[in-house]
Amino acid sequence: MTTAVLPARTALPDALRRPLLALAIPAAVIVAVLAVRVAGAGSASALDRWILDASGGAIPYPSAQRVTAKGLDFAGEPAGAGLLVAALVVLCLVLGHRRTALLAVLGPGLSVAVTTLLKPVVGRTINGPHLSFPSGHTAIVTAMVLVFAFVLADRLRLRPPAATAVVLYAAVTAGAAEAWAQFGMVVHYPTDTLGGFCVALVVVPMTAWLLDRVRRRAGTPA
Repeated sequence: MTTAVLPARTALPDALRRPLLALAIPAAVIVAVLAVRVAGAGSASALDRWILDASGGAIPYPSAQRVTAKGLDFAGEPAGAGLLVAALVVLCLVLGHRRTALLAVLGPGLSVAVTTLLKPVVGRTINGPHLSFPSGHTAIVTAMVLVFAFVLADRLRLRPPAATAVVLYAAVTAGAAEAWAQFGMVVHYPTDTLGGFCVALVVVPMTAWLLDRVRRRAGTPA
């Protein structure tokens, strides 16, 4: 009797490979352009001020909004992100997505690493000497949600248009919420958060693609 061999679950679902790898290119361009525009600056740009005005400005303290913002901020802190990544890894393993479980660690981790490396290069500061571009909090939260959305799209067996829509909706919603918390509490400028969001859009799909490529060459089934 022969046993059927199931195809490996990829870190980057087939339905998402082309659209997300294509999207990584303009996302990288946005990071580069913003980095050049804000390099060495220590104040908000015209675009930052417009976004702040449109979003209602700084979050008042104390307020219910501030509590929500602090909760979102915790999700991007080492302790909060560590808990969320651990939960995401467990979810991936339970569902049989072993390769995505590795992405759940590497995607957010590398996203934060990129933002950490870029900050002293760009040299933008806020609240004194604090380096701000790009936002690591926004990057890691967006990265975690992207990985979760990859699993969701794969489990639902969505076709490319629907899969892309679901993943981008999840990423934009999470990224916008974290961005609001960061610039609302005046720990980042709005364009810092846009930069962090775009870093995740580059790092996570590229990391997933590389994982799939390495595992495929090594002949690893999952």
